[in-house]
Amino acid sequence: MMNFYFRDYRSVADYEYFGDVLSIHTTYRTNKYNLICAPFVGINHHMQNVMFGLAFLSHETESSFEWLFTTFLDSMNRKQPQTIFSDQCQAMVNAIERVFPHSHHRLCQWHINQNAPSHFGKLNGDSSFKNLWHKCMTRCESEDEFEETWKLMIDKYNLDSHRWLNGMYKIRKKWAIAFCNEIFSSGLLATSRSESTNMTLKRTGNKMSSLYNFVMNFTKVQTNWHKKEKNEDTRCRHDTRCRHGKPTQILKNHPLLTHAAEVYTISIYRLFELELVNSLNCKFVEPPFCSPGDWNCIVAKVRSHDENSRVRHVMFHKQILEIKCSCHKFETMGILCKHAVMVLNCMDVISLPESYILKRWTKNIRDRVHFGFEESGVSGIGGGGHVSDMVFVNQIMRSMYDLTQLSKAHDDARKRLYRLVDAATDEISCLVQNLKVDDETTCSSISIGETDEIYVRKKKEL
Repeated sequence: MMNFYFRDYRSVADYEYFGDVLSIHTTYRTNKYNLICAPFVGINHHMQNVMFGLAFLSHETESSFEWLFTTFLDSMNRKQPQTIFSDQCQAMVNAIERVFPHSHHRLCQWHINQNAPSHFGKLNGDSSFKNLWHKCMTRCESEDEFEETWKLMIDKYNLDSHRWLNGMYKIRKKWAIAFCNEIFSSGLLATSRSESTNMTLKRTGNKMSSLYNFVMNFTKVQTNWHKKEKNEDTRCRHDTRCRHGKPTQILKNHPLLTHAAEVYTISIYRLFELELVNSLNCKFVEPPFCSPGDWNCIVAKVRSHDENSRVRHVMFHKQILEIKCSCHKFETMGILCKHAVMVLNCMDVISLPESYILKRWTKNIRDRVHFGFEESGVSGIGGGGHVSDMVFVNQIMRSMYDLTQLSKAHDDARKRLYRLVDAATDEISCLVQNLKVDDETTCSSISIGETDEIYVRKKKEL
């Protein structure tokens, strides 16, 4: 049986918006061909799963994975994610390193913790050892702290010759938080997104399902996910429980919360709101002071009222509104932490600095990309430069699909869309032919894409 990769035209647009973090998981075999199921999954602006593609592999070999990842990149305009999560399959790890050289590869911590007890023996009953092990995984905040903690654990329990731990130490940069706390991961530590997708697909099929039926089930799952996203988009804008699409604020009229409610989706707003509320439980260890040599740079030491909490170092540049905290929450999650929020409040900053509003978390990310033309006249993801023909076609196709879905249930909306398409067709035809367009034309420039693209690539068994 051949290897198989599938994605539809919507996946390209989804990947352009949310392809900064990619999760791949391949431990599930399905359908009558006993193929390995490999979904490519990300996270959208509502913290929901989003599907970028689906693959079936007959064997987990390096060449199979290399073909799969190359095919995936080719179908996604060669855009590499910032971070990739996978399990510890060595063949996959090797292929990721070759095909995604500019991405940061991280191993799923959940799988590591599931596998670790089988190697620890009697140490499983030692709470002190387990505390050191878990500190190495998630609680060390610098490489030096990790090395100190690791050495303490190895020396204390005489584990110099422990084969599994020695192997894990060699690949520590792929799983220990201390080595990746300045790299965006949208808050993920595991491939749970892909695993939950596998379970969803498993419920829709069985061992006797044909490949065709499985792909159709995949399409239904993907359509359902898009519907959930649309519902959440609508809630962010028009939910009657939210004033003008804004969530109810815990602290009324707080300027930072008001601004956050305007720009963030409800899911992300709630995360930021929690940080702001928790900032009320923080205090300065000592009065903030100006950085030597730069009077515009404020240095603050912040900690929670819990005396066992760590002291965080926050640097804030008043002139350029730049802020950085040693907890690295913004770098990894894309929202400001409670320590930074406390400093902003104390400095009377009344709106979130623009550079700390991650566009992938905003409620209008799709609208901005689909219909928002930059002042330079070039449209694209984030407004940066000319997009490729394939990306442009897929963006417009997705936009037209969304418009069609939005208007199909209303006769007036249908008629309006017909008129807009006719007017846009005339306008674009004139533009392409270098003719002057009437100054009184008021319709927006809308381009109709080609027929729905289905990207499928097969490969004979390697």
